[in-house]
Amino acid sequence: MAKQGTDLEKIVEIIERSFSPEAKIEHNVFLPILTSSEGHTAQCDIVIRKGIQPRETITIVEVQDRNSKVDINTFRGWLGKLEDVGAQHLICVSRNDFPSSIKEKVSQSGSKVLLITLKELTVDRIPLEFVNFIFQYRSIDIKNVANVRLLVAPGQIAMQGLKDVPLNYSDKIWSLDGVNKLSIVDICKKEVSVDEKQLGGQDYVEGVGELSFRINDVNPIFFSVNEELIRVGLDCDFEWGFEYAEVPMSLASYEQDRYGALAWLFEIVHKTRSGVVSIKLPVVKLEDGNYKLLDSIIDAPFEYSAFVTKKD
Repeated sequence: MAKQGTDLEKIVEIIERSFSPEAKIEHNVFLPILTSSEGHTAQCDIVIRKGIQPRETITIVEVQDRNSKVDINTFRGWLGKLEDVGAQHLICVSRNDFPSSIKEKVSQSGSKVLLITLKELTVDRIPLEFVNFIFQYRSIDIKNVANVRLLVAPGQIAMQGLKDVPLNYSDKIWSLDGVNKLSIVDICKKEVSVDEKQLGGQDYVEGVGELSFRINDVNPIFFSVNEELIRVGLDCDFEWGFEYAEVPMSLASYEQDRYGALAWLFEIVHKTRSGVVSIKLPVVKLEDGNYKLLDSIIDAPFEYSAFVTKKD
């Protein structure tokens, strides 16, 4: 999973790109320090370039994704970086409000420095026309595969001696369509179907299943031998676990100091049995009053299926 701070930098990049589609916007850039005689550089979270030389305007964006506020020393460091690289503007982004000492300093800089705060919204601050998004998570875990039998037809010389060889259940050596290869685990997952009655209000249920393919079935299964897919039969039993979650996403506004909300961010960080899933959805308001989903950033250390749906 990507680091949380990196995710927020990507979100800021996406939002800022929507404001300036003609600009060149780069993430994690090292700009040369103008006064360095040895070629030293300064790392900038985001760099926005508008226009062309000799009339190019450079804006650097610094993002702090922490629970603590940006302190005055950090802010002074950002101001120093602005001068070091010869940029014209600085945008500071934080999840927390900026101290009055920083706001006072910014008020004396005209439009050179802008402060952006990502503020989590309470129910009474959510725009009335906004829909709520619900995160739905589903994950199937095949816990055990047993009693595997590979069935071959008489005369299948290529299969002789293979049907008794131990199989690795994660190897993608099977196919249901004669083209795409799957593992036994993949095929077992396709056989698991859980409805609300089986869940019974729980977020995790377990069960058992079986695979049974005959060589002459209408829906066949194929086994890969020397890159050739040969029609076979297969029997096996398996145990499965199914995890489900339905969680409302939180909403934060992307607010510029003394200007108000420029964009919004739907977020969720959900802990599952397999790890943590993080989803971020940046949204902006269009000139016609409608809202547009700009992109999505989804991080998880494992495969899963998830849906983001509107709440009724």
